[in-house]
Amino acid sequence: MRSPLAAAVLLLSLLAAITALWVWQWSGDEGIDGPGGMGDSVTAPAEPAPRQGTQQADSALPAGTVAMRSLAPEVGKGKLADAPTAWLRVRDHASEQPIVGAAVRRLQGGAEIAFTDAQGMAAIPLPEPEQLAIVQDGYLLRLVPTRPGTTEAEPQAVQLVRDAWSWRRRFHFVNADGSAVATAFVRLRPVGATAPTKSPVPAGDALLARAWSEHAMLAGRPVCADVAVQIGTWSEDRVHQLADGQEVRFVAPGEFGIEVATLGGLVGAGTLRIAGEPARAADPVTVTLQAGSFVAGSIVDLGNGAPLVGATVIVQGGEPLGLLATTAADGTFRLGPLAAGPRMLEVRHADHEPLAFGPVQVPAEALRLPMKSLPKTALRGRVRSRPVLAPLAGATVVWLAAGGSPTTATTGANGEFTLAASGQTDARLTVQAAGHVTLVELVAVGAVFADYDLWPADRGQRVQAGISAQLGGVVTDRGGRPIAGASVRWLPRERSAPTAVPGRRPLEGAVLDLPAVTTTGADGGFVIETTHFGSGTLTVDGETSTALTVDAIAGQTRSDLRLQR
Repeated sequence: MRSPLAAAVLLLSLLAAITALWVWQWSGDEGIDGPGGMGDSVTAPAEPAPRQGTQQADSALPAGTVAMRSLAPEVGKGKLADAPTAWLRVRDHASEQPIVGAAVRRLQGGAEIAFTDAQGMAAIPLPEPEQLAIVQDGYLLRLVPTRPGTTEAEPQAVQLVRDAWSWRRRFHFVNADGSAVATAFVRLRPVGATAPTKSPVPAGDALLARAWSEHAMLAGRPVCADVAVQIGTWSEDRVHQLADGQEVRFVAPGEFGIEVATLGGLVGAGTLRIAGEPARAADPVTVTLQAGSFVAGSIVDLGNGAPLVGATVIVQGGEPLGLLATTAADGTFRLGPLAAGPRMLEVRHADHEPLAFGPVQVPAEALRLPMKSLPKTALRGRVRSRPVLAPLAGATVVWLAAGGSPTTATTGANGEFTLAASGQTDARLTVQAAGHVTLVELVAVGAVFADYDLWPADRGQRVQAGISAQLGGVVTDRGGRPIAGASVRWLPRERSAPTAVPGRRPLEGAVLDLPAVTTTGADGGFVIETTHFGSGTLTVDGETSTALTVDAIAGQTRSDLRLQR
């Protein structure tokens, strides 16, 4: 994601400091205006010479500043089944031909869990039914609720519709000398009403109407953050990372304010009008960028003037790169590149009240931002292992207030800990220990001494300790042959009440949330662990006619159960 033109960018930045003249322009068939009106050019303010030692290799970002939107998000796949529980067959709506390489993503979180093969097939290993999104270049985004129990022989059919109704624009990014800029981050802000008066798809076709509606809904969600589709509603976090020549698809016509920034230190701004028929061809939009400006200063304690290390500074309302500057040991920071003009800064530090500072006229140097200290309170507690409640030494306890930095403590031989909790609102307390399920709670500043009890992570240990019961066996067909990929579900007659401590506010890990369904392996075998004891039934693929009645007894394992499908 780093620009190969770093040397040229640095040279041009120095020239800008001398000449203070950069020419900015927009061109495109719909008419693209700069701040001075359509066709006007804009002279940018001179860029201050960078401070010695603030430039990073291959990037114009200052030391201590990170472009958060250039970092690939860590999206875990989440809990998946050991074998496919559903199958999709994805085809082109018009030609009925299979679509190869379409991405299948979980709607919640955006994890990519499958791709379609040469036959358009995708195996879906989900432990429970959930909503998925299907993403393929050139097609409308589709929302797909999974149907558990579908098979490779009888898959769930999904039709993708080619996008013939979006307003398309290709973007080209060039330096002031006309050389190409490989990658830019672009944020589009709708100006006024942008929603079309009616759906652009042909009337009377329910599938096309539904596909367009799903496309417009999914385009603004994190699951499709890498898909360059611009919807008509505003989100400061919706930024398109575009390669030179890449296309943006607009769901609605209208006027859009544009902000552009690059890791190489270039910025641009203007307006873009989208009008006419959606399918009509349009000339590419060429964006000429100029050197950005910077904001620099120091963060200090309001009471004693001491510099604050580790404070973070961002632009209120954001900007394309998602810049986050962290203060050095002397409390100094440098934030940019930014477009010239007034900006509000947001400053946070774990032990101080959040600060909104400004407006600051960019560029700016030698700012001094004082922060008010928060009262500190000692938070004490003890970590124990269930069910015998033995103290856990060496457990890690993390206090994290909103917008602050984490404070960490380690339990002693008696399982107790003490940490300095600061802030004015409740915060997340995370308790972790090897071999145990992580516990997360909301805890108030100044809370009284409390016990934080963790469940064993190992299933065998839980059963042996009487925390749970285990039901296992094999699923066969009527000929006695094992069936792989069958869905086995435990349906207890009575469900046990949760064991969370009254008055506490757990977020996760306080109650064992064990799945009541599993999928058989290649040998037809299955194992289900449960904390819901007593009589109940086991079913295969939801068929109650072949259900098996069984008792789940705390601390006991059944491995001889046989189910037929």
